[in-house]
Order: sequence, then structure tokens, then C-alpha cells
Amino acid sequence: MPQPSIAYAVGCVRAPSRTPLGRAELERLIAASGYEEARRQLSDMGYGGGQEDSVAALSVRALEDACVYLRRISPEPELTDSFLLRYDAQNLKTLLKARILGRAPEALSACGTLPQETLRHAVSERVYTRLPTPLKEAMETLEKRVALEVRPIEIDARIDRAAYEMALDMVRRSGNATAREYFSRRADLQNLITTLRLRRMGSLDVKAEELYLSGGRITAWPEGPEAAEKLQGLFRGWPAPVRAAVARAAADPGQIPALEKAAEDHLLSLWRPYRHEPFAVEALIGWLLAHERAAQAVRLILAAKLNGFSEETLRERLREAYGQ
Repeated sequence: MPQPSIAYAVGCVRAPSRTPLGRAELERLIAASGYEEARRQLSDMGYGGGQEDSVAALSVRALEDACVYLRRISPEPELTDSFLLRYDAQNLKTLLKARILGRAPEALSACGTLPQETLRHAVSERVYTRLPTPLKEAMETLEKRVALEVRPIEIDARIDRAAYEMALDMVRRSGNATAREYFSRRADLQNLITTLRLRRMGSLDVKAEELYLSGGRITAWPEGPEAAEKLQGLFRGWPAPVRAAVARAAADPGQIPALEKAAEDHLLSLWRPYRHEPFAVEALIGWLLAHERAAQAVRLILAAKLNGFSEETLRERLREAYGQ
């Protein structure tokens, strides 16, 4: 049941057993001499609460536990659920693509807000009346489209846009200023990345506007020889690392991954000022995002150890941690 007290919920997530891995723990993993030592350290940290052979399974369990717990204690469930809708989108994309390919779907995420069985039944029966209206309409449109041509990029875009539309509505109703800023900036950054990727791919039978997320402040993207300079102008006032990453990615599409890293680090930083606030719902969202970041980091670090990557290469790819 949702809790009426923000202070109670914040106190719950700050319990030692609920604290996500921070910089200190990740540094220990990075400094480990090899894969086996890193695995032992993870076990010592109690990460994932189990002894699965797969590091991916450990990280998935830790994140899902955090998502389920947050839904149980959140005093503002609509606001916190807006950050979990992307897992519903992920599950729908997985189910639809698996059905098209005639395969069993991969493991679905327990972090979503909609019951997995509801999603399974909807996709298998092609009946979406039990889904929220934006997702219902997106899935009904996709059913008509995939009957003629299967385009994975369109499947991803339509479902992501529907989930994002739902999240924006929930955030607007909540009145939370930081969440509104987060989703607005996330839309601008993701739409820029989409624009650069489409230009890199060249001719493609899809309009960029069909892939853009709503809610951003930037409505037109410059083209032509001066596009890179104009793009920097659009991001004037943003942090220097983001502006620099925008400039590099606009000049060299090979730098898009670096732009993604800078974007994710910036978006996470919006919640860092609330880390130690006892009466701020933003602290709960930061806690959730910290768990997401820790899960990503654990998978990356252990994969790097397994494949013998250098610490320098690893640090270049690792996103910033939320905190201790």
C-alpha cells in the first residue's frame, strides 16, 4: 500500500540493506584483479541477494527488487510510476517482436506498472482494450503496420512514444518541477540522438518526426553545413560536458555513444541535490535511478573483467555513479 509519509518512505530506502552500490563499491570492482575476484566482491556486498551464476541475473534481481519495493512504499505512486513506464514499453516490444519471429519471449521485466500476464494476453490475442489508451492505440496501429511490413525501428518508436506520453501526463498532474525538467531534457537529448542516427543511416523509409518523443523544448533540428554550430547554440545554457558531446557527435556520428553517456550523466545529476533530503519525494526517484545505474555498471564491469579490458577502457564507458 502507498505510504502517506514521504519521510517514512525515504527512511525505508536509506536502510543499509536497500542502499544501491555507489562510487566506493564500484571502484572496488574496477580495481579487482580479475573476473573471479570481482564476483567474490559482489557476493561480499550481498548484491542481488543470491548466488546466480549469471551476473546479468544478479543485476536484474537487484533492480527488480528496488522497483517492486518502491511501488509498495511510494507516497506519490503516480509520480514514481512515471519512471517505471519504460519497462512496460520494454515488455510490450519484447512480446510483439517475439510473436512476429515465432519465438518465446525473453524474460520480461518485473519493474513495469502493468501485470505481465495482461501484456502477454494482449499481444498473443491482439486485443489491447485492457491497456491504457496511449499504449492501446499504439499497439493497434502497429498491428495494422506489421501485417504489411515489419520495421523494428517503428515498433520501438511507437511504443516508446506512447509510454512517454503517459509519463508526461502523470508528471504534469504531479506538479513536480524536477520531474518535468527531467522528462523535457530527456526528450531533447533523445530526439537529438535519433536525428544524428537517422542522418548517419542515410535514406530510410521513416520520418524523423515519427520517432521523436514529445515534451522537449527543441522542435526543429538544423541541417546542412552549419548544423553542428547551430546545434551547439540550441544547447546553450546546458552543462559544458553535454555541449561538448553534442559538438563532437554532430561532427562525427561515431561519437554518438559518448553523447549518450554525457546525456545520461546529466539527467542523473538533476536528482543528486536531493540525496540527503528527508522530506523530498525526489530522493525516492534518485534512489531508483541509482539502482538502475548500479545494475548497468555491474554488468559492464564484470563483462570488462571477463574479456580482459583495461581499466582505462572501462572507465571511458562507465556512467557516473549517483553517489555513495
